[in-house]
Amino acid sequence: MNAELPDIAVAIDLGTTYTGVAWMTPRTPIQVISDWPGSGDRGERKVPTQLIYHGDGQLSSWGFQCADDDDGTPGKTRREFFKIFMEADTLASAQEQGLSSAPSSIYEAQRFVTDYLRQIYAHVKLSIETEIGRRHMGGWTGMSVEFVFSVPTTWTSLSVINTFKTVIQNAGFGMEGPRHSSQVDLTEAEAAAVATLKTSAVAFEMGSLFLTVDAGGGTTDLALMQVTSSDQTIPQMSSLHPVSGVGIGASVIDRLFLRLVTARATAYPDVVATALPPDFLMRLTRSHQFRTLKHKFGEPAYMQPVFRIPLEGVAHDFTHLGLGIENGRMLFSIQEIQSLFDPQVEGIVKKIVEELDWLRDTGRPQQVQHMVLSGGLGSSAYVRNQLQQRFLSYPHPNANRVAVIPCNDPQLVVVRGLLYDRQQRWNTGGTTSVLAARVARASYGVIVQEVYSPALHFNEDLQPDPFDKGKKWAVNQIQWLIRKGDVVNPNAPLVKSFAISLAEGELTRAWDSRIVISHNEPTFLPRSMKQAGATKICDLRSNLDGVRQEQLVLKNKRGTCFSRGHRFYICQFDIRVIVAPADLRFELWFAGQKFSGNHEPISVTWDAEGTNVKAKTG
Repeated sequence: MNAELPDIAVAIDLGTTYTGVAWMTPRTPIQVISDWPGSGDRGERKVPTQLIYHGDGQLSSWGFQCADDDDGTPGKTRREFFKIFMEADTLASAQEQGLSSAPSSIYEAQRFVTDYLRQIYAHVKLSIETEIGRRHMGGWTGMSVEFVFSVPTTWTSLSVINTFKTVIQNAGFGMEGPRHSSQVDLTEAEAAAVATLKTSAVAFEMGSLFLTVDAGGGTTDLALMQVTSSDQTIPQMSSLHPVSGVGIGASVIDRLFLRLVTARATAYPDVVATALPPDFLMRLTRSHQFRTLKHKFGEPAYMQPVFRIPLEGVAHDFTHLGLGIENGRMLFSIQEIQSLFDPQVEGIVKKIVEELDWLRDTGRPQQVQHMVLSGGLGSSAYVRNQLQQRFLSYPHPNANRVAVIPCNDPQLVVVRGLLYDRQQRWNTGGTTSVLAARVARASYGVIVQEVYSPALHFNEDLQPDPFDKGKKWAVNQIQWLIRKGDVVNPNAPLVKSFAISLAEGELTRAWDSRIVISHNEPTFLPRSMKQAGATKICDLRSNLDGVRQEQLVLKNKRGTCFSRGHRFYICQFDIRVIVAPADLRFELWFAGQKFSGNHEPISVTWDAEGTNVKAKTG
């Protein structure tokens, strides 16, 4: 086995409503954590993304424990859906709609996520250390442990990704031991596609297209993929179009259901006040029976004209026709339940059609043969049946015989995808990801100076060359390293080479570079910072302290009749840019090797304005 393999890899899918965690070692298969505190003996494979706080701000309970914690107690507050509120636009929209459960700021949302992930970390540590027999034998501190996280496809600004990485570390992930690390890896859509290719019962052929639709609690993420290797042991695929997402999910169904029941209760306030518990609305929407209804709705054996949900704390002989209560159970017609699902289905259809239209508009004749559904909402039989009917009744030119299929283990598809990708890399010596190529969602460039050309650099700022009086440089020019829409190989970083001139005896070994981002179409990218369309995303400090004079390239500038010759040195180094789906990482290389002195070789100072720039979707 390769010595560089970690001892343990842990994948975490922080969901809007539920969170899943799985882990594996190079010798053992994927294992899903299912011993969550408060879940009893049910073996629940995902844990609710929920917290309850005391009035003084201290945490009272988390996950399944919240079910037995009375948040009706004065001062106690339940917090949920907090993940999506780390994104500023989502929070602003929720506050405009007057959503009472929304945090007061993105910083408060970050605190909730940190508190929640801290609990996840503590339990995952306990569970895995117990499983590997090291709970009382020094634990996993001295082991090599790799934590990988997915991110929603709707997070398109680097700002929210950088914040999430900080939150992950503050919660303890990657911080406990010298060989612990944490990384934001694939988007949820990409991870779902990886798991589909690795585990689906469908025999995907070389070149075939499939669309994954990962509909979870808060977002629905889409990935349009093409199979580039149908080898069953090391399958590969490439992204055809930048992954995209939309704010549609099962939590919207909960809100519509709450609105439906609230409308009934509002019509009979006196009856509600005297005959029903004060928190009956919350109990109903959080009940096991309503959860079952959501999951089973659409399955032929489960469908009936009227659904009856028991009301906890209501007498069994209580009946009120106006409220739709009969013998202590609230009645809902099949049409009412459909009305909760249909807007979500329409939203998903709209997003799918956008993907198919893109395929048509680019002149590609290929057919999407399979749409693979995953996630909590994606596992709904009703959603699957409605989508299949929609594309049978109104076939798209690029999907005229599409099969809508459920993926294997839909609720854990993201964590499995993260680990399958890791596993394939391990098995191929780090060379072959399942996702062979992805499409860049933005253009990234570096600020450079170029030798002045009157034709190219009209009206640009100029600077004389200190080592060659006959030469001028145009400054603040942009060299684009990658253009939006380019195909990016996740295992092949982009390389920008630098050659810095140093006077004889000059000891400077640290230089600054500026990285910029643009969401303009590739044909309209600016050439310099004087033109509109590019925003600085970060400053890089490349620190080559420790590089000796003899490691530099000596240059002799010959003299003329009128000037003496002189010597200077050139320091050559590379900055490698690793473009992940919604992340950007940098490495400093010198003399063909990754540079690592006894200091941080490359430091990044992110720019607030640049990192908040979002990709245009849809």
